[in-house]
Amino acid sequence: MIKRAVDILGANLGLMVLAPVFGVLWFMIRIKLGAPVIVAQQRLGRDGELFTLLKFRTTLEEGQRKTSFGRWLRASGLDELPHLVNVLKGEMSLVGPRPLNVEYLALYSSHQARRHEVRPGLTGLAQVNGRNALTWEARFDLDVDYVDHHTLWMDLKIMAQTIAQMFARTDTADELSTMSMFVGEPPRDGLTEEPLNDRWQDLWDSWQRSSATLKIGDHDGAEPNTTRHWVYLDEREIPIGIAGLSGLGGPELYASVVLGPHHHTSMAVEALLNRLLYHGKGYDAHRIFLRLSETSRELYDTAQQLGFVPIKLPRKRPHTDASEMLVAFAAQTGT
Repeated sequence: MIKRAVDILGANLGLMVLAPVFGVLWFMIRIKLGAPVIVAQQRLGRDGELFTLLKFRTTLEEGQRKTSFGRWLRASGLDELPHLVNVLKGEMSLVGPRPLNVEYLALYSSHQARRHEVRPGLTGLAQVNGRNALTWEARFDLDVDYVDHHTLWMDLKIMAQTIAQMFARTDTADELSTMSMFVGEPPRDGLTEEPLNDRWQDLWDSWQRSSATLKIGDHDGAEPNTTRHWVYLDEREIPIGIAGLSGLGGPELYASVVLGPHHHTSMAVEALLNRLLYHGKGYDAHRIFLRLSETSRELYDTAQQLGFVPIKLPRKRPHTDASEMLVAFAAQTGT
C-alpha cells in the first residue's frame, strides 16, 4: 500500500512538474516525426498480464525509419515520459523490472519469468547498475533480486540514482548501439561472459599488442559507438578470449575474435564465434562478415561448420591474402 501511494504521488507530481516538457516534446515530435505523437505498445505486466504501454513516437511512419531526433529522444529516455500515465492507472510502478516485449515470455527460463511477480517500473535495479551494458542474463538476475528484496528504501535509492545518472549522462550515442533483443539463453559452452569494460581494458590492450594471441577478423573503419566486445572466461574464471561485433544498428555486422595465449584451439574459436552469432540475432543482423585467412585451414573449416559461407570480396588492405565469409540468418532473411 505504501509503494502504491508513492507511485500515485510521484506520477502526479511528475506530470505536473513536467507538463511544459510534455508540451515542447509534443510540438517537436508532431513537426519532425508526424502523428500520432503518442504510440501504444503491448507489454507484459504483473503476473504476465498484457497492458498497453504509452510512449512518445521515435520513428517515422515509413518503414519505421529512424531519425537523429528520434534516436536522441529514445536514448535520452524522454520518450518514456508517458509511462507516468501507466503508473497512475496501476499498470506500472515508479520502480520495478522494465516492461519488455510480449514475445520474450516464451523465451524466459522459470527463474527469469519471476521478474513478473511485481509491477514493471519506469526504472529499476538493472537500469542503475549498467543498463544496456549488461548481458540479458545479468539484467534478469537483477530483476529477480529486486523481486526478492525490494523495500521502500531501495526504491528511493534507485530513483535518486536514476535522476543522478540522467544529469550525468553527456553522451547517449553509445546507448543507441547497445540495445539488443532477447533471443533466449546463450549457448551452453561453460563460459562466463562479461562486457569489455574498464576492468578488462589493460588485458585488451596487451592482447592487441601481443604476438602470442590469435587474432581473427577486424573492425577496420568501424565507428566506435557501433562496436561492442565481450570477454569470455572459463570455469576457473581465466579469460580465454575477447570477441566483438561492429556495425551495430545496421543489417550487416563485422566480427572479430582474439584468443589469449595458450587458448588457440578450434574449440575456443567455435565457442566464441557461436556467441557472436547469438549476439547477432539479438541485434537483428541479416549477415555477419568475418575476415579470415584462407591459409588457416582449421579455422576456415570451423567457421564453415558454424554456417559461414566463403565469398570473395575486394581486399581491404594491400598485400593480404584473405577472403571474407558471411552467414545469413535464415529466420531473418528468408534465404
